[in-house]
Amino acid sequence: MTRHKRLTGEPTTTQEDEELNLPSYSTQAAPVEDRGRKWFAESKLAKSGLSLVPAPGLPDAGNLDYFAREIDVPFFVDWLSLEQVHPFEVPTVSEGFVQFTDQDGVLQWMSPQHSKVRGSFDTSLRIRAHGNKVEFSGNVSRFGRADNLFGFDLGVCLRRVNEVLTSLGLPEFSPGQKFYRTSRSSTSPRLTPAWTGCKLTRIDLTANYQTGSADNARAYLEWLSSQQTSARVKVGTHGGHGETVDWGRGSRRVYAKAYNKAIELARHNGEGPTSRQLIDYCNEVGLVRFEVTVKATQLHTMGCNYLGGLDMGQLVELFKDRAAVLTRAEHTHDDLDELPNHFRRTARDYLAGDNVRDHLSLASFKRHRAALLPYGIDIAVARNVVDFKPRVRVIELSPCVRPSWYEFDERLRA
Repeated sequence: MTRHKRLTGEPTTTQEDEELNLPSYSTQAAPVEDRGRKWFAESKLAKSGLSLVPAPGLPDAGNLDYFAREIDVPFFVDWLSLEQVHPFEVPTVSEGFVQFTDQDGVLQWMSPQHSKVRGSFDTSLRIRAHGNKVEFSGNVSRFGRADNLFGFDLGVCLRRVNEVLTSLGLPEFSPGQKFYRTSRSSTSPRLTPAWTGCKLTRIDLTANYQTGSADNARAYLEWLSSQQTSARVKVGTHGGHGETVDWGRGSRRVYAKAYNKAIELARHNGEGPTSRQLIDYCNEVGLVRFEVTVKATQLHTMGCNYLGGLDMGQLVELFKDRAAVLTRAEHTHDDLDELPNHFRRTARDYLAGDNVRDHLSLASFKRHRAALLPYGIDIAVARNVVDFKPRVRVIELSPCVRPSWYEFDERLRA
């Protein structure tokens, strides 16, 4: 039986990906490396004169220490969505199949459903394996743990994922090897890099910040709800008292949110002594959680959609760019006197509830917005004059350091 799968990223309107022939192999036929090379030798890529090449600086496929580079990473990883097409059949892991038949009862297609792998503390992951493809999705830092107030880096998360896959008799996710495929554009064919290994379709980058107290956390989120990251990315608030502020809800690329972690823990973690200690700690330091979800389209654009080609530096820069809104207010409203008169007049009008768009051209509006953003004033967000306060509370925001008593308890399976 011959399968037709794509080992490429999402197609675009200017490129037509070449479809590969993936022969089916038994998992007992030969070592994985030999089977991979046999698969490649029989594919269209090899017949077109291309070959597998080792990735520069990339270790063997099973060594995930590659992702623990000496780089200052300001976040840990929560959610991961991964998939890999293997050059051999894998054991089926599914909670059943959905099938479609035509009006004559003839089977048209059949799709396996994701299986829910349950861990301790009412946690779970979603895994689907069928044919030669394995798919995974879930909050890796939370799985098997009482909480995920502090999580793991990417390398540890990948090892945890592979431990679960191994327990189910599935092959591990691996970076694989780099190759070049032919893609066609409107001008001429060209070679684009791809990988034989694991593909990344979602990653959540997370960090904790402290504001000093529970009251400060609430006041800070109230201020944050008036800040847009850009003119095209709208800000929104959710929860009973604006406890969550987000940007880019519904985006196919990047979604970011900040929220009061103490409230979230109280809602989901019950009233046990450990949970109470965590909630008290979050209230004491005024902990605000910031999460950036990087989705498949953005990962493909960045060239980070394959595990083998993942550039942690790009993820760090993306996270810092999205987190810039958290510390945008470098001054207080009382410092406005140092601004030129025309900027100061716009600020006064905005804070009084006027719609400043009505008397500024688009170019002037952009200039005035850029000048006022460092003062915590975003004139792109509609102003509710009822909530106006003549002075603002000065809140020092800083990264939250894990307390000495916090333990990374984990039980992968129930």
